[in-house]
Amino acid sequence: MLVIPAIDLYQQKVVRLVRGNPKEPTVYSDDPLAIAEKWQAQGAKLIHVVDLSAALGEGDNRKIIKDICRKVNIDVQVGGGIRDIAGARELLSLGAKRVIIGTKAMDEGFLNELLKNFGKEKIALGVDVLDSCLAVEGWKKKTDFNALDFIAYLELKGVRWIIYTDISRDGTLLGVNCENLSDLGTFRNMNIILSGGIASVEDFKVMQQKCPFFWGVIAGKALYEGKIDISACGVDF
Repeated sequence: MLVIPAIDLYQQKVVRLVRGNPKEPTVYSDDPLAIAEKWQAQGAKLIHVVDLSAALGEGDNRKIIKDICRKVNIDVQVGGGIRDIAGARELLSLGAKRVIIGTKAMDEGFLNELLKNFGKEKIALGVDVLDSCLAVEGWKKKTDFNALDFIAYLELKGVRWIIYTDISRDGTLLGVNCENLSDLGTFRNMNIILSGGIASVEDFKVMQQKCPFFWGVIAGKALYEGKIDISACGVDF
């Protein structure tokens, strides 16, 4: 199970949001590349970058993403505002290991086109969950679609990578709710990465015991506020 540091980009800065609310972002750095290099130095093997500006339709941070992808020596996965094949291709050409697709993946034709053009190892699907249901449009709208049913559909389509975000815990430092995650262990043909709620090294230990089926876990606020340290807790736990 891999510890994956998150870098959320908004207006060229590294920020964290609480439950995806962009109205009051906490700014942690105005030098995203330095942050990426910091996580690399601590031993990270993969960085999770989200372009919040692009996701919110407020420009983008492509130049910064390019710098991160080309100047660190570890893998980078990138999401945020990818709504067409050209956008996915551009990010992959900048050096991203894989791109993360959100709401647009509900368009079956688009999903088929993504898999055809780039293959299942270059595409990750963001599954954002609130009260067991999918949330879309930047988490602003809760749907009636059951998240587990959607993941089962993605598995049938040949999707291999899933970023599963527990919106209720994201950016809160409330800890991981393992009791609500056990059913994800049935998807044995997929690599599922958890995002939302990591607050301490103890959370990692609990996940290892109760949710060992996760491929990795994304850490954000806990890293930026010094609650955990990648080199101290170990990259693989």
